[in-house]
Amino acid sequence: MALEPTAAGEPEFLAAALRTHLSETRFSFAGLTGKEATLCITRAVAEWATASGWRCRWEAPMRYIDPPRRMSGGCRIYWSPPWSAYLDLRLVRKDGPPVAVEIDRADDSTAVDKLRDEALRGRPALWIRWHGALRAELPPGVARLYLPSRSSRSPIRYSLTHVPDTAAITVGGAVTPEARSDALKRDQQRMADEERAAAIPREPGPVRCF
Repeated sequence: MALEPTAAGEPEFLAAALRTHLSETRFSFAGLTGKEATLCITRAVAEWATASGWRCRWEAPMRYIDPPRRMSGGCRIYWSPPWSAYLDLRLVRKDGPPVAVEIDRADDSTAVDKLRDEALRGRPALWIRWHGALRAELPPGVARLYLPSRSSRSPIRYSLTHVPDTAAITVGGAVTPEARSDALKRDQQRMADEERAAAIPREPGPVRCF
């Protein structure tokens, strides 16, 4: 599988283009629950993609680069990282590799890992972070667009607020050719492991504790 070329500054350019679109369309929301606000932002990003002439796939399947390892957690057997994962959005373009997009209210998610691996594959990775402090360190190839909000007391509702241009976008630097080459090798190993695991007979039923 060949890695797709990505311009070093493309994730930052895309984040800036999205922020301009949101500004020009006067995007905002007020009085929404966390789930409603995330959906509102997701729809706005999808509208930007459509306006740009791209196809938008919701809950697009992806796989991690590192081969999953079989882990034991008490009574439970699981794989880490998991065999399958999903991006909030994948923007499919005719003139370049697809754009991976994750949209989150907080840093405690798997977004960074998913976007890191997509960036290592040569695909622009865009993280839309809204509300709360920004603590997660960005991996190379990932740009983060920050959409701050304020929240009310119980029942919690969120409203979008303004952020200066200088604070809206942060980037994790460029992916090196060496990192991409290593990612290709690990990705191929991952696919080989997946084929071997698919050939293993399934265990009868879940593991239970008494």
